[in-house]
Parts: sequence; C-alpha cells; structure tokens
Amino acid sequence: MAQQRARGRRSAETSAAVLVEAKLAPPQLSARLLARPQLSSLLHAGLAQRLLSVTAPAGYGKTTALAQFAAQLEPLGITTAWLSLDAEDNDPLRFMRYLAAALHHADARLGRNTLAQADGGNMASLDALVTSLLHDLLGHDRRLILVLDDFHLVQHEGLHRKLEWLIAHLPPNIGLVLASRTRLPLSVSQLRLRGELLELDAVHFGLGLDEAADFVGRVSGTPLDRAQVQTLHDLTEGWIAGLQLASLALRGSDDRRAFLADFSGTDRDITDYLGEQVLDSLRPDLRAFLLRTSVLDRFCAELCDEVLDRDDSRAMLAEVQSRNLFLSGLDRSRTWFRYHHLFADYLRGRARELPGDAMLAVHLRASDWFHRHKLPHEAVRHAFEAHDLERAADLVASFSGELVQHRGEHATLLGWLTRLPQALVHARPKIRTGHAWSLVLTRRYPEAEQELRALEAACADSGAVDAAVDDEGALRSVIEMIRCVYWAHTGEPLLAKSRSEAWLRSWPHADAFLTGVVANVLASGCCESDAFEQGIQALAVARRAFEECRADYGLAWASALAMMIAMRRGDQHEAMARAKAGIAIVARSLGVASYAGSMLTLLAAEVCYEQNDLAQAQRFIDQGLPFIDEHGLVEMTTAGYLTRARLLRLRGEHTAADACLLEGESLGHRLRLPRLSLILAAERCTLRLQAGAPDDALKLAQSYGFVARGAQTAPLLAAADEDIVCLMRLRLRFAQGAGPGPFGALNDAIRRAQRDGHQGQLARLLALKAVQQHRAGDRAQSMRTLDEALQLAAQYGLLRSLLDADALLLAMVETMAAGRDALQGAADMRVPLGYLQQLLQAAGRSVTGVRSAPPTPAGTMELTERELKILRLLKAGLGNRELAQSLFVSEATVKWHLHNIFAKLGVRNRTSALARAQENSLL
Repeated sequence: MAQQRARGRRSAETSAAVLVEAKLAPPQLSARLLARPQLSSLLHAGLAQRLLSVTAPAGYGKTTALAQFAAQLEPLGITTAWLSLDAEDNDPLRFMRYLAAALHHADARLGRNTLAQADGGNMASLDALVTSLLHDLLGHDRRLILVLDDFHLVQHEGLHRKLEWLIAHLPPNIGLVLASRTRLPLSVSQLRLRGELLELDAVHFGLGLDEAADFVGRVSGTPLDRAQVQTLHDLTEGWIAGLQLASLALRGSDDRRAFLADFSGTDRDITDYLGEQVLDSLRPDLRAFLLRTSVLDRFCAELCDEVLDRDDSRAMLAEVQSRNLFLSGLDRSRTWFRYHHLFADYLRGRARELPGDAMLAVHLRASDWFHRHKLPHEAVRHAFEAHDLERAADLVASFSGELVQHRGEHATLLGWLTRLPQALVHARPKIRTGHAWSLVLTRRYPEAEQELRALEAACADSGAVDAAVDDEGALRSVIEMIRCVYWAHTGEPLLAKSRSEAWLRSWPHADAFLTGVVANVLASGCCESDAFEQGIQALAVARRAFEECRADYGLAWASALAMMIAMRRGDQHEAMARAKAGIAIVARSLGVASYAGSMLTLLAAEVCYEQNDLAQAQRFIDQGLPFIDEHGLVEMTTAGYLTRARLLRLRGEHTAADACLLEGESLGHRLRLPRLSLILAAERCTLRLQAGAPDDALKLAQSYGFVARGAQTAPLLAAADEDIVCLMRLRLRFAQGAGPGPFGALNDAIRRAQRDGHQGQLARLLALKAVQQHRAGDRAQSMRTLDEALQLAAQYGLLRSLLDADALLLAMVETMAAGRDALQGAADMRVPLGYLQQLLQAAGRSVTGVRSAPPTPAGTMELTERELKILRLLKAGLGNRELAQSLFVSEATVKWHLHNIFAKLGVRNRTSALARAQENSLL
C-alpha cells in the first residue's frame, strides 16, 4: 500500500498535458536508424502535391519513414505538424481539438481560435471548427506539412467528408500527409486528375536488397552473405517487420541455413517465430511484463508500475528498448512509449491465452490510473475492456458533466451510451442529465423532452432516485436547470422565466455554473416579457456566478442577453456597447469565430444594419453564418436571417432575400420553432410591401393567416404581438386604403409600445403615423408626429428601419431639414438637425432613390476575409453550387457575396473580378 501511495504522488511526469504532447510529435529516432535515400526522395516529391497518401500494412515502417522525413524538412525551413491518431479520435470534437493542437504545437499562430472554440464549453460545430482552422491556414505565410499518422483508425464518415473539404481548399503552402494501413476512405479522384496527389504504398516502403542487407546486419549483429540476404528479401518482399523479426531469430540461431530453409516470411511464420524465437526466449518476468503492458496504447513507467503492482518498470522499459523489441518513444523526454502495432497485436493475442482474470485486473488498474489522472477516454475504455460495465457506467457518470457541459464531446457520450445496458444508465441520473443537456444544446428537442420527462418522473418517485449515486436535491437542481434551458431554446419565454425564478428561489446556494446558467435563462425570459429591469438584475447575478467559476462562455451569453434586452427596448447605442464588451470577452479566450462569438455577431449584425454600418453588418453576418442553424436562442437565429435578407434587398437581390427568409422559415419548421418561422414569414410580406407590391403582400399574408381571407377571421397567432408582425399588418392595412380604421389600430399599437417601454418600436410606429397623416392631407400634424418619432430615433440610434419603411418619409425628412422655419409649428420641432442630415446621408443623394443607392461605394478594395476566400475558390474554377457546398451556405447567399465582390471591385462578372483582383494583388 505504501508503494501504491508513493506511485500516486509521482504524477508530475504523467499529466494529461504530457499525454497530449505524446500525440503531437513524431516518435524519437534512433541514432542507428537506417538511411533510405530513395524513399526520402519519393517523400520529398510529395512536397509539390496538395496530398501525400501513404498506405501500407503494419510493419512497413510508415511512421519511422515519416518521422525521418519530418526531421529532414526542418533544415529546409518547412514546419511539420504531427498528429498520431487513435480510435478515440472518432469523436469529431476530440479530433478537431487534437488537429488544432497539432498545428498550434508546430506554430503558435495556428489553431488558437479553434482550440478556444473546442474548449469553450457546450457544443462546437464541426463545420465551424474546420472553417476556423482553414481560416488560420489561409493566412499562414510559411511552408507547413501536416502529418496524420494511423488515419485508418478514423472511421467517422462526417470527419472524412470535412477532411475532403479541407484538402480541397488548402492554400499552396500547406500540404497534408495521410498515413494509413488501408486505402484512404476519401474521394481523391479530382486531386488525382489535377496532379495534386502523390500515392505511395507497400511497394515504395519495402526495403530494397541493399537496404535489407544493411538492416539485417544491424539487427542480427552479424552480416549475411548476399545469397542469404536475397533469400530473406525474396521471402519477405522487403517487409521491414518480417526482416526485423527474422533477424532477431537469426541472432539466436545456430544453423542459419536451416532457419532460412524453413522460414516463409508469411504473417503466420512471423507469429511463430515471435513466439518461439523472440518471446519464449525471454526470461519469464520480462515476458510477463510485455504481455501485460501490451493492452496499453501508450504507457510510462509510473503507469506500468500501477497496472503490474511493481516498482521497477523504468528499468524494464530500458531493457525492452536495449533488446530492440519494437518499443517506440513518443516524447522528447522518453517518458511515454508504445509498442509497434504488429508486435502489440501479437502480444495481445498471446495475453488472451493467459489463465484466469490476469488481464482483466490489468485493465481495471489501468482504468483506475487514468481516472485518477482525469483522462476519461482511456479510463472508460479500459473499464469496458475489463467487462466491468458497472465501473464503466460509474465512470461515464462521473465524467459526463465535464465532458458535455464544458468540453462539448457529445459524440463520445453517445458512443458510450450505446455500450451500456439501459438499466445501468437509468440507475445513474448523472448520465441521463448529461444526455439531456447534449440533446437540448444540439437542438434535438423531441428527444430532449422525452429524456427530461423520464428524469422528472424518476425524481417524483423517491424510490427511483439512488441516494448513493447523487443527492436528490442536487439532482433535481440539475434537471430543473436543463428544463429552464429547454424552455428558453424552444421559444417559450414565459415558461423559461417562471421556471428560472422558481429555481433561483429553491437553490440559492447552488453551484456557481448552474446559478449562472439559470440567471441567464431568467434574463432571456424577462427580455421577451418586457421585464427589463428584472432581466438586468438577473444578468448581474449571472456575471458574478460565471466570474466565480471562470466560465467565459457563460459571460458571453450574459453579454448577448444584455444586447437582446437593449434591442428589445430599441436602444441601439446600448446594444452596440454590450456587443463590444461581449466580443472582447470571447476574443481573449474563445475566439470570435466560435459559438459564443456567433451569438454576439449575429445580434451585432442587426444593430450595425440599423445604424447603417452596412460593411460591419456584413462582416458580422459572415462570422456568424457557420453557426446560424445549429446554436443559440430563437432571437439570435432570427437576427441572422433578417439581417442577411435585408442586406440582400439593399443590393437589389430581392429573390435571394426571399430565399434567405424561406430557408430560415424552413429551419423553424424543422426544429419546431414556430416563432422563428412566423417572424420570417412576416418579413417576407414586408419585403413585398417595400417593393411596391401590396397585392402580392396581401396574398402572402393571407396564406400565412396574418390577415383574414374573405369573410374569415384572422386566427390568433403565437407571435401576433411581435413588433415586426404588428408593423407589417398595419402597413398592409394602410396599403389597402382601408379609410380611417387603421389609425385606430395604429394608436392602440403606439399605446402598447409606450406602456411596454419599446422605444424603438414606438419611433417606428410614430414614423408610420406621420407618413399616413401626410398622405391623408394633414401635413402640419404629420410634421409634428414625425418630429416626435425622429427625436426618439435620434436618442436610441435608429436609422435603417426608418429609411427602409417608406420613400415618402425621406421626402418629409428632406423638407424638415431644408426649411423648418417655413413650417407651421416649426418652433415646436426639437429633432437635431444633425440627425436629419445623418438620415439623408445614409439614404444617398437621391431622396427617392433609396432602394437603388448602393450601401458600399463601388470600386473599394476592402474585401472581407470571406470575400477573399471566395475569390480564391473562383480562381480554382468552382461554380455557384460548389461554392455553396464549400462555404456551407445556400446558392442565394453565394450570389449575394458575388454581387458584393463585383460591386467593390467595380466589375460585372467573374472573369473581370479575377483580373481586377490580380491587378490589385488580392490573390
């Protein structure tokens, strides 16, 4: 026991960071390594290709050759990023985390934002992570080769498809090397046709005759004559593992001729010689050491001491290495090791023949060691290998919260759940709460509802809650927290508000992270129910909680919710201030191109659009697009689609704008978010009104049920009180020329906006009233109403929603700005003249030409990163459909981007755009 306690203290060298480092560097090379100039020349030829494919069975020296290749590149000024893959890397988030870490390990400028996203808590989108990584690579100015070793272990089809996309868009200075035992599961035919692929296989990696002679002499200790080498080479066909094992056997053979006569070079013969000539010739304790440690993918002396209950593993490892028994060092300090795959497979096969439960005990001890060192994947895997499902379930329960709430490895948790019996899962509520959390945040709402109902029923039945697993009160707090988040995400703000208020009363001393989450939910509910001051107080609670537990992701949410409250009130100045504060938080730790960043940028895009900062609105939309369909509250998704559509409309792309709104509406139906669909449907009607097509707008509104059809009564709508729906219906009634009736409804809406504190909506409604009074012939009163509207608009930072509403309003503004002294009642008008000028400047020189006024001057060369990327893809010959697939957007969005690029470059087509870009050194 004393030895065990001492081993537990000796953990500095075996931290999780060291284990990660072992995956991020090629194995250490022996000073006696065989030089292979011909293979080296082939590998160097791969530098001219986008992809170098290395496929050969185990034992052909792929890893060693690539490690030599990497060492040769360094003097040439070429950086190598290395990642040794394993079976656990089939989790997309884990794969991307390690891929980013490999690039960051090679060059500190790479992968930082992607790592921040992956580690930023909750869920990270695979699309967004790949896009973020490509963004880094596109901006990298040095030659770099990325090596992914043991790629055959990655079997996740989604990762295969994303890697294909990444390969297709790599810049010329970045190369990729994939090493696999099997044929690559990727579509590489286009690369092959373009001459951007070099494929090397077992034929290239097998040793030549001279190389075999040198190699056998080194390993066996004595050289063979030419005929004997020829015999071995013919039998093994240059297979390095076969030659090495035969050489080891020759070292202990008295009759070389007899050995060579019997040796076939086949896998079975190699296995026989491993047993008879190599393994069985070792002393028993060393043989037992090899067999029992073979179940460890990677190991160090401390881990071996633990699983074998001994204290001399460091010396044993040194002896294994001195005997040339297929041991590879994984780090510079030679702390971590692994066996060659072929040797490990053989040892594991022999280990299964050991009597009793010897290997099960090794797995259990390994699981315990990894658990203590907070390495969940290895701990759980060894529990499964030990066939101890109870222990595996306990480990999954202990790791699930950290894994999904803070690291977002949902695929890992789901994979574990497929291997656990339902009875074990149901007996451990922590697993089920982790599962429910993942389902909510991945927008799998029906499944989340089912799991939450089951958990709530279990809590209601006190006998179903195992006190030994968790304290019942703590469990209820977690379930209720997830339920609060569920209501917020599914567009039920009143339920979210009431449940979160109850939660905070019931658990005033709960864990800081849970408290912060629920306080944020309360703020979201307060925003939608117009309880603004209560929402601001809730956000103060959330910030204190998240600062206490150092959760920047939660702080970013708090900033986004503060933006939503300011936007709901109509205060664009306050919303932008909150946006800047939130973006500063995510920039320092999570990266703007992250889920946290996307929440803020999608909302900020709407604010920038309102303030007529159209270029910045476009940049924010570009940053938020990869996440828009996958994450966040309804308001964030709505803001993204509305702003995209409005920018498209300003470009004159009316069809694309409508398609954008339809895309978002379809998403709302798919995710069962009726509020999203309804708001975007109302905007589709508004677009038709702005285009001067009231009849089309009426037909569409009737089809959605916004207004009555014939003698029917318009149905009550869940979002009938939404600002955008209210304005659309009022504008439609005035467009129909319905006499004085609409003024009554408009005045009612104005009173509601005043009561609820919706200052932005109030300004828009007063502006609508002023325009309609002007049309009704009451010019003096219309100017007074407009003055009242514009005072509010100036105070709260509104521009674009007034400019987009009605061309007549602009004429009235011009009149007000040009000749206020001549107006009746002008002395009562208090709107700042500077604001009037700001409005007219934003509208362009022509008061009546707002719709055609370009928001960005033609010919400017300030292209966004996304636009530059599209130019590169254009240069590669991609069409609109291929561009859409590459950018994860619709073809309509691609057309919008192309329109922007052409306008900025002052051209009208792709050919001219590429020529202008070349002239200005943009490509």
